[in-house]
Amino acid sequence: MSSTPEQPTTDRAQRALAAAGLAVPSDLPVARTRRERHDTSAVSVVRFQRAGYRLGGPHTTAVVTDDGTLLGFTNLTGSAPGDLPNKNDAERVAFSFLRRVDGAHAEALTVQWVDRHDETITDAAGTTQTIAGIKVKTRHADGRYTWVLVGPDARIVTYERGVTWDRDEGRRGTDMWLHDAWVAAHDGSGAPPPPPYART
Repeated sequence: MSSTPEQPTTDRAQRALAAAGLAVPSDLPVARTRRERHDTSAVSVVRFQRAGYRLGGPHTTAVVTDDGTLLGFTNLTGSAPGDLPNKNDAERVAFSFLRRVDGAHAEALTVQWVDRHDETITDAAGTTQTIAGIKVKTRHADGRYTWVLVGPDARIVTYERGVTWDRDEGRRGTDMWLHDAWVAAHDGSGAPPPPPYART
């Protein structure tokens, strides 16, 4: 595992994000890169964050395979102004994004449900912010799950692809590199979160 920025890894993440129509704010530097696993796939996790690496704080993070496939993205840098989309519009935006990322993959997805979902971050002053979106959860023909969280103004807040579910334990099977409570537990700086979080 690497905990220092590596330019080739960062460049690969930036290319994957650009191909998906996503962008990292220009004033967000790379705070940490790490080599990890997404089930059986080797991935790079690139975290962009002001004022250094801090779990729980505002950040943008990407999870990218060695061949440049974007498996995860979250933009938790603050609440966007405007109203949330309705469920139909959120589904339309989500699938437009999914087709841009990988059209063949998107064609094999079936919607499971669409509903509001909130994330929280804590800024440097200790103020907690809620970042709301409409989550479009889908299931791929291969049995794995993909979802998109759509915020105001068709903003893609979070995207995860190829996620497995452990039915016996009632929790996620795939590692959770976009979720700071899970990362803290994995790294030994926090308590293991309960299901549906994955085991650490």
